[in-house]
Amino acid sequence: MSQALRKIGSTVAKGGGKIVGNVNVNPLAALAVVTEVIGYLNTRQEEQIKREYIWAKRDAIVTELNNDKEVVLSYFEHRFAERKGALEQFYSLLHRAVDTGNDQQLRTALEGILGIIQENPLKDFAEFKKNMADPNFVLEL
Repeated sequence: MSQALRKIGSTVAKGGGKIVGNVNVNPLAALAVVTEVIGYLNTRQEEQIKREYIWAKRDAIVTELNNDKEVVLSYFEHRFAERKGALEQFYSLLHRAVDTGNDQQLRTALEGILGIIQENPLKDFAEFKKNMADPNFVLEL
């Protein structure tokens, strides 16, 4: 025990449990200090719990995004393979139409190319994601 604590202890003992000397302690002020300290400690604990909840939620979202990464990559691989095949066929038709001068084939090829280009490649993604979550789903190419 330090020298200062011994001196305080002996002073309190001499005064019969009351602090003697020039120290004037208002019991209500001491209670207010203790109340504020308890309030601070409670708030600190609540805020720590909130931070831990935020961190846990962040980790769950990151894990979900990492898990979805494979689904998204698989979807794009499948979806763009379809688009590539269709575009190759329409460009082939376009070249034949230009070589032969066939206006009907030219119109069909251009409309097909524009239709594919204007189509949103993510339009079927929600359904694809649902199917990939099904363990019985078989992806057919």
